[in-house]
Amino acid sequence: MVREQIKKVRASIPAHVTLVCVSKFQPVEAIREAYDAGERHFGESRVQELKAKIPQLPADIHWHFIGHLQTNKVRDLLKLRPYLIHSVDSLRLLEAINTEAAKQGITQDVLLEIHTAKETTKTGLLPSEIGLILDHCRDHLATIRVRGCMTMATNTDDETEIRRCFNQAASFARALTGAADLTSNSETIAQAKPVLSMGMSDDYRIAIECGATMVRIGSTIFGERNLSGEAGLTEKRSVSETVCQAKPRLPKAVFFDQDGVLFDSMPFHAQAWAYAMSHYGLPFTKEQTYRNEGRTGSSVIHEVHLKEYGTEPSQELIEEIYRLKSDTFNRLTGGQLPPFIPDIQALLRYLHEQGTQCWVVTGSGQHSILDKLEATFPGIFSGFITAYDVTHGKPDPEPYLKAWERCGFAKKECMVVENAPLGVRAGKAAGLFTVAVNTGILPDEVLAEEQADLVLPNMKTLLTRLQQGL
Repeated sequence: MVREQIKKVRASIPAHVTLVCVSKFQPVEAIREAYDAGERHFGESRVQELKAKIPQLPADIHWHFIGHLQTNKVRDLLKLRPYLIHSVDSLRLLEAINTEAAKQGITQDVLLEIHTAKETTKTGLLPSEIGLILDHCRDHLATIRVRGCMTMATNTDDETEIRRCFNQAASFARALTGAADLTSNSETIAQAKPVLSMGMSDDYRIAIECGATMVRIGSTIFGERNLSGEAGLTEKRSVSETVCQAKPRLPKAVFFDQDGVLFDSMPFHAQAWAYAMSHYGLPFTKEQTYRNEGRTGSSVIHEVHLKEYGTEPSQELIEEIYRLKSDTFNRLTGGQLPPFIPDIQALLRYLHEQGTQCWVVTGSGQHSILDKLEATFPGIFSGFITAYDVTHGKPDPEPYLKAWERCGFAKKECMVVENAPLGVRAGKAAGLFTVAVNTGILPDEVLAEEQADLVLPNMKTLLTRLQQGL
């Protein structure tokens, strides 16, 4: 079957386009069949899975790393000598790769992941960031070789939107042609056009029409992936299905974080933080917003200022930056409530009908939003724990401990719903069963590493799990 599918795919791909067979979650036998059919480029998304597969397959395979790469996995990945890393989405990751490549005495080829999709859940660099990053690579990252860029289109059936994403990435790739010596140590890229990796099983034909030089195709070749576990590994449970043994069937109290759990507000917060910080000369990325979610604004500003300038900011400066951040957020939302997270309203109503207490536990202190929330769901919420109710914000357990104390139930009868790593850490530190619903841009692994009892993709799944006894 694999051989036949490869023939069909090959017939639709021009000779100048590289086919990367996306083999993540596929068994070694299927990869070997594709290899025997003549394929040499394969794509994997997890370091552990790649490590397990390499010894079982021919040495002349070119392994592409196409998944989100965490900085703490860089060393292990580079030891495997990947042919190309597609998913470099931050300067921090570039620096981590450069540092480790220098230690291992190698030069690593990478692609810059460009964010073109309308979905905030997809990662990637903004086009406006690329020039500065390329300059930084040339001047400071001697063991990095930028070969081009990668993008993922919006997940939609609207072909016009898909073409918009691909054309935007193609325009950027064409701009790189005039700067082919992207890194000073490059010996070959000056003779080659920059790589443009885009297009998957559902949209690769459109990607090729828009200028893709590399496509990543998986299910069309191998069939549906084995999502029950990582192929080639002894661990069979996916991170998204990691569950602890002691879990409540239907909790008597559920403590909801606000941003990213009740409201789809994190994209607005990310823009507001970036604008306010940059206004005062402080670098702050979209990823940093998601990783710091749950902390008080003053602690975030304090840490970033101390790291950038080596001095502590004055209280006056902290208040100025946070005021600008809040004003920017309100301007972006038009002073209205941000949109609700999909299916959160159905979840809240279900819990209320079952007699479960619903609490809001947030590091925010914006009473206007809380008032509007309560007005939208009259009688649903049993209480609110805000920045004004605690001395220490998340990741300290105090906010969730405060909610637990006030609800009056045993800890085993309570549950936390979070979307952020620091919030998960706070819930677990409070000794509470903590569900992470990944509504943001960070990979599931980040939430699992904070020991979330359950990592789920959306609120609809959580509602179904609660209806089934979790």
